[in-house]
Amino acid sequence: MFKNLAALVSFTLIANTLTLTAATPTRWDNTAAAGISLAQGNSDNLSYNLRLLSLYEHNNIEAKIGVDWNYAENNDTKNIDSFRAFSEYRYLLSDHAYLGTNTSYLIDDITDIDYRIDLGVVAGYYLLKNKDQKLSFEAGPGYVWQDQANVTDNYMTLRFALRYEQQLAAQTKLSFTTTFTPAVNDFNDHLLSAEAGIDTAINNHWAIRTAIRYQYDSTPAPNRQSSDTLLTLGLRYTLGSEDTDHTSGEKSSSPAESGAISGPEAIQDGWTSTAALTLSMADGNSDNLNTSASYDAAHRSDTGEFFFTSAYNYAEADNTASADSVVTRTQFNKLLTRDTYLGIGLGFLRDDIADIDYRVTPAITLGHYFIKKDHMTLSLEAGPGFTFEKVNSTTDNYFSIVGGEKFIWEINKRVSLKQSLTGHVNPSNTDDFNIAAEIALDTDINKHLAWRIAASWSYDNTPASNNDKDDITLSSGITVKF
Repeated sequence: MFKNLAALVSFTLIANTLTLTAATPTRWDNTAAAGISLAQGNSDNLSYNLRLLSLYEHNNIEAKIGVDWNYAENNDTKNIDSFRAFSEYRYLLSDHAYLGTNTSYLIDDITDIDYRIDLGVVAGYYLLKNKDQKLSFEAGPGYVWQDQANVTDNYMTLRFALRYEQQLAAQTKLSFTTTFTPAVNDFNDHLLSAEAGIDTAINNHWAIRTAIRYQYDSTPAPNRQSSDTLLTLGLRYTLGSEDTDHTSGEKSSSPAESGAISGPEAIQDGWTSTAALTLSMADGNSDNLNTSASYDAAHRSDTGEFFFTSAYNYAEADNTASADSVVTRTQFNKLLTRDTYLGIGLGFLRDDIADIDYRVTPAITLGHYFIKKDHMTLSLEAGPGFTFEKVNSTTDNYFSIVGGEKFIWEINKRVSLKQSLTGHVNPSNTDDFNIAAEIALDTDINKHLAWRIAASWSYDNTPASNNDKDDITLSSGITVKF
């Protein structure tokens, strides 16, 4: 009853905040951030996070209210499931000194926290406060009500908190917060939490958010660890807040709106290359690791094209691997005309989870560009090939027919889309075929960095015994451009 009532209060506070937002849109800054990582098939992993946050700052009042939820499972076994609601209120006594209150509500099934409610009052001071950075420290008494591992307790606490914010560039902001909450009668009974995040604006509404959170509970539940670490990556969306110049009554324009992303950019000739990294991690009571790394290189000229792609994916839960694969593709195209080409390609695949020790696929293809513009290309190709493979400890090689499709779209100067589809079929046994599809959306952060959201799908109609036919992955991460 108490747990449900606290949750209801948390959601009521959020609803009230959104109502206030509608009434005073220029005072509240409302955002929602989400991230997801998915692997389905021979590897079954799912992790996602959701964060809603409302900020208020006007005259001598500052307020914050929000919720976040983190969830992950591996092979249908839940290993992350936490929900947190929080709010803060500050009344500025001067430009630097303030009084405030804070509340939080936490549920964490993995650490056996049925509920934990913190309520406190603080006195604080801004050690630094200018347009680019803020550094504040606060301290004060508080009280905790909690139910952990079916043991109910409540006690008086102290709260010490340090918060730092830095505007790194016009579109990038760094934040760091650490909080130490000991029991008044026993400083050895304490909760320490720290969180660092970086937000990079894509346009007036969208931004990339990367955050890492660390929590240390000196008195964990039985058979639970004291420390937990969680790394999350995702997109943040502004829910209709407005940046208004109160002196003129007009909206200020962001770099994106002032023309920074207008118009598509031409696909470059010569060498281009990118390296991408995706990482999500939980350590402590939840042990998860999901990572992928890729490298792409291309060279385009009036007479020919060269493409190289490689990708590595790895995931584990509780020290047991659930994804482990390497794939590479190399292709050279000799342009016979502006739109028609003759291609020579070589592919390689290793997938431990799918019992593929190796699959090597050389091929010769004839292709044609059905769309070939400065900012968009679409090509189809087909031809003979050969497959050398070792699957489920069985070696085989056979003649094959290869087909492929590739689509590239430079949507604007900061956003690009790449999509490809490849298939191999054994003509002597048409039930023996496999298909691989990939799609990636890159959004530039600056000249050399971009945020990538990618998905891939592979289908093997004759998989190794006891393995699924298809695999799906969804990921997001940072891309470096060379």
